[in-house]
Amino acid sequence: MVLKTEIVLGCAAMAAALMRVSAFHAHGGASLSALSALPRSAALKMSIIDDLRLIFSEEGKKNKAAWDEREKAEMEAAQREVMERRRNPEKMAEYMEGIENNRSNLQEDREVYDFQQKVEEGYDPLTDWKRLRKEGKLKIGDDLERDPTTSRLGSEGLQEVRVDERMPYIDQGYVDEDADVMGKLFGMFGGKKSEEQ
Repeated sequence: MVLKTEIVLGCAAMAAALMRVSAFHAHGGASLSALSALPRSAALKMSIIDDLRLIFSEEGKKNKAAWDEREKAEMEAAQREVMERRRNPEKMAEYMEGIENNRSNLQEDREVYDFQQKVEEGYDPLTDWKRLRKEGKLKIGDDLERDPTTSRLGSEGLQEVRVDERMPYIDQGYVDEDADVMGKLFGMFGGKKSEEQ
């Protein structure tokens, strides 16, 4: 049991370290050459100390400085773009037009799901859901675009939206009457007599 725990903890620490290093590398940070240079047995015994050594090494400091400089340059470019829009009414109008287009597209996407709130006798939202899915108006699961920067250890990556909000019964739900534990408890002590009388 102790060996299993140590293996699991070692694997988790290794995965966390590799994710931090790969995220740093994805943004132009340190290369994985420091990891690949280690012997296989040493690479498996990485800890937070090894992470700190990698970060605070000369190569790590250079890469951190380059990363900070790149981040600063991106922020300054974004700020210049905002200032230019404020000075130029045409650019501001173009920007606002893009915002309005995005809002109207979002509203149209949201209106497709109005069937979820429809409450009528005998109405099943699943029929509309299947029809809209067949028409290509609903995107669920694998149809949705995934963020490639979040793909780790076999995962395809995260999606930008909650998939459960796109299902047919989100606003209706199902209540199992037998799942009422407190009701059953009170029933054992005579709580049901008032209902029967």
